[in-house]
Amino acid sequence: MFATIQEKITRFLRWSERYTKIDMVYFASGGSLSLLGQGLNIIASLALAVAVSHFISKDSYGVYKYIVSIITILSLFSLNSIGSAVFQSAAEGLDGALIKGFWENIRWSVVIFVGTLGLSLYYFSAHNDTLAVGVLIGGMLSPFLASASLFGSFLGGKKDFYRLTVYGILDNVIPVLIFIGVVIITGNPIVLVSAYFLTNTIAGLYFYRRTILVYRANMHKHDAGMLGYSKHLSFMGILTGIASNIDQIILFHYVGASQLAVYNFATAIPDQMKGPIRTIDSMVQARFVNHSAVEIKRSMRNKIFLYVASGTAVTLAYIAIAPFIFHLLFQNYAEAIWYSQIYALWIIPVCLDPLSSYICSRRLIAEQYIANVVYTIFQIAALFIGVIFWGLLGVVIARILTRVAVSATNFVLYRRAIEREISASV
Repeated sequence: MFATIQEKITRFLRWSERYTKIDMVYFASGGSLSLLGQGLNIIASLALAVAVSHFISKDSYGVYKYIVSIITILSLFSLNSIGSAVFQSAAEGLDGALIKGFWENIRWSVVIFVGTLGLSLYYFSAHNDTLAVGVLIGGMLSPFLASASLFGSFLGGKKDFYRLTVYGILDNVIPVLIFIGVVIITGNPIVLVSAYFLTNTIAGLYFYRRTILVYRANMHKHDAGMLGYSKHLSFMGILTGIASNIDQIILFHYVGASQLAVYNFATAIPDQMKGPIRTIDSMVQARFVNHSAVEIKRSMRNKIFLYVASGTAVTLAYIAIAPFIFHLLFQNYAEAIWYSQIYALWIIPVCLDPLSSYICSRRLIAEQYIANVVYTIFQIAALFIGVIFWGLLGVVIARILTRVAVSATNFVLYRRAIEREISASV
């Protein structure tokens, strides 16, 4: 019975490929598992947001988010993008990239340890013990968390969607449930930071070890070029990482911790779309590695159309239901509704992400540098202009305009790169 239903679904998907021009069976096999994982992760994140909105003051939550953002920026000064290199190596069957990536990232994290200590001493001298202790704890644990989390990049490159989903669910949900318990007990930012980094680091290390045990037979295969490639990506990651997290720093200093908390609730639900988009992008990139430029170009239009249609539908649906969600779950953050509805528009330009997936699959370093420089300069400039003239609303609009600028840049870079590859293959 089950086999018959499965065969019918497979036949339908194969039939639909005449119109979509993409491998629907491949995307359905990985996409269905991803949908399950993302659904459970969203539920867990939603439960956490409800707990935060009811048990933690806006000021305490704003301080917590500020500390996490500082740690995130400090963490950029390591091999912050080694996950992309591990993904690429795993897709090529070089499984030793996982262990090598773990220890190389730890080794290159010395800047984080030094920076954390220096910043913590600065806050102690300024008599801000909360920021000093929070930064110190987070900074000491973040390199281990980042290295352990490489198991997700590795499993994505191996196209092991089952383990990627199961491990990803447990790696996210268990720490969230523990964190909810901590939120109910206390709103102390130091305790919150400690709970966040400890639970996520321990969970990450466990699933990292599980992944090694599963693929230990091929862990001797190494990618000699992985470290060099990851250095290029990580240098670019410093710029883009600062641009991605500086909004938290800017808001904290210009409008205060309370408004920073409002901003995080405004962006929280739309940002949940990043998970499914990132998963699909990983599937597309892994697929592109083994396909020719002609095949990729032939199917790209259909991919973009499906992305745009889906993204637009999701955006419009969220704009319509956002007021009900906030009034039902986040009454203390009703002022965030308008900002959240506007912010949801970022989903539409992201629908051009398959273009950047092609660029990454070909390890086109120059094109990635260009895209990242455009993103960094545009976002930082737009954020400062936005917050100075329009406050919180200006930051939200700046984030959307940045995505439009990056998508337009990726389109130009993709056109040039794929035509060049096709010409070279003739």
